[in-house]
Formats: sequence, structure tokens, C-alpha cells
Amino acid sequence: MKVLKNPGSYLKRKAIRNLSITALCIVVFAAIVLSDIPHSPFYFDAGRYEDPRALLLFFPFFFALYFFRRYSGYKQGYDGENRVSKILSSALSDNYCLINNVMVSDGYGNVDHVVLGPNGVFVIETKNYGGKIICYGDEWSRQYTSKKPGSLSRFIHFELGSPSKQAKRNSMRIKRVIESSESFRLRRIWVEGIVVFANQSKPKVKYIDKIMLDVSARAFHFQCS
Repeated sequence: MKVLKNPGSYLKRKAIRNLSITALCIVVFAAIVLSDIPHSPFYFDAGRYEDPRALLLFFPFFFALYFFRRYSGYKQGYDGENRVSKILSSALSDNYCLINNVMVSDGYGNVDHVVLGPNGVFVIETKNYGGKIICYGDEWSRQYTSKKPGSLSRFIHFELGSPSKQAKRNSMRIKRVIESSESFRLRRIWVEGIVVFANQSKPKVKYIDKIMLDVSARAFHFQCS
């Protein structure tokens, strides 16, 4: 496969930024703790503000957790996109071309991967989700099982947005870009939207219509003709 553009660094920059903020919050948390220990070189007597100082501990702790979760999400996304790009570039022949991190000037963000081949154009939306994924049409959620001793299991669902809608929308965006060219305006171009779950733990996905491609996990396709 010919790689025309490598994966972008947007998610990597976001991950580094959130990790830096997390580290700063931890430093602030540690500084507040040390200032409250009598034998610490950083100790100081806050007097009547002793209680408010203790309450201040919650803020850097909360923000450290918040930004670390954001860092984990961006890092997983970045790792997933790179994994898909490597597998595609090694699995397909030179009859195909891969463009990563495609920017479209319509204000709706980037497209993870576009594969150009003799049998059509494939627009890939990569997700690095793990666990049990439930899909009803275009509604997606991650399912957890909660069970207390002596009681029945209870399923808890957390919404994930809609990767399928995102894949369809990106397919239409790429199709409009292709059809705006004079060379392709009068030709019928086949554009296929694909959702790829690139998590190495191979998430379990239920209630999806058709499986098209297996890239370290599962992938699903949506026709846009």
C-alpha cells in the first residue's frame, strides 16, 4: 500500500497537554499536603485558615483525575489510529493508497483514514473502545455488569456517541469533495464508511448488521452511494 500522508499529531498534542496539566495538579496537591505537615520544610501555620487549606486539597485532586482521564482518552485515540494505519499499510497491496488525518475545509474536524482503491473509496473512523459495546441502529453504548452479593446482575449502559453516524457523515464529506472535482463530477464514485475498533483487547460488539474487516478487533461498514 502507498501511504500518501502519515497519521497526524493532533491527538498526541492533546494527550501531552492534558498529561502536563495532570502533573501540575499533582504538584499543587503535594505542595498543599506538605504545607500542612508540621515537620515538613514547607510547613507554615495557616492559623484560622487551616480548615480552608484542607478543603483546597479537593480541587487539585479532582482536576488531576479529570485531566488524566482526558489524557487517557486522547492517548488511546492516538494509539488506535496509528495501529490501524500500520495494519492497513502492511495488509493491502500497492493498488491501494492510504491518506491519514484528512482535513476537510467544512469545519467538522478531520477524517481519520481514507483508503483509495480499485474497488472504491473507504472512509475509516477509528475508535479505541474496549469492553462490551452495544449498538441499536445508530445508538452506541458500553455495557457494564453490576452485581451485589445475593442479588441479580444489573446492566449499566454508558452512551458512547454514535461512531456509525460519524462514519456516515465523514463518507458524505469525502464524497462531496470528490464530486466537486471536474474529473469526477459525471462519474459515480463508490464511497464506503467504516467504523474500526482498534483496541487490542477485542471488544465484544452486539447488534451490528454486517462485519467487513477485522483490524485487531472489529470493523463495521456503512454504504454511502
